[in-house]
Amino acid sequence: MKLRLTLFVLVLFNVLYSSNSMAVILPPVPTGPIYFEPPVVAVSNDIRILSCIELDNNIRLLHPYRYSYKPSFYQDDANKVATTLVVMDSIPIISSIPIVGELLGLSFLTYSALVEEKEQRRTLLVEHDIAMFQQVKAEKHCFE
Repeated sequence: MKLRLTLFVLVLFNVLYSSNSMAVILPPVPTGPIYFEPPVVAVSNDIRILSCIELDNNIRLLHPYRYSYKPSFYQDDANKVATTLVVMDSIPIISSIPIVGELLGLSFLTYSALVEEKEQRRTLLVEHDIAMFQQVKAEKHCFE
């Protein structure tokens, strides 16, 4: 018991008063935006010279791209299969079989989340383009 106490005191003394100790350097705190911020769409002169009918046609042509045709997470059958692979691979009897289901399932779920984010960014940019054309139409008083 006395030996343990002596070793503890020596180790504690070594840790506290050692010259080899180094301070922990923390990484800088990110000050930039964490989430996606869409760029502000500037109106060029080529767009300003379009007529009201051409602006309407551009808006009409952009409308099909406004919507996402990717199924949501819970409606996508591939996500259901990937989740099943992850769950089934965590059962001890099934996990003894050399199948890499958990790795495949997790990698597909990651891929699905990345595709979902890319799809949301795409539809957001289309929404901004449509809003820009509508703004130019309003400035030209096309509704009168």
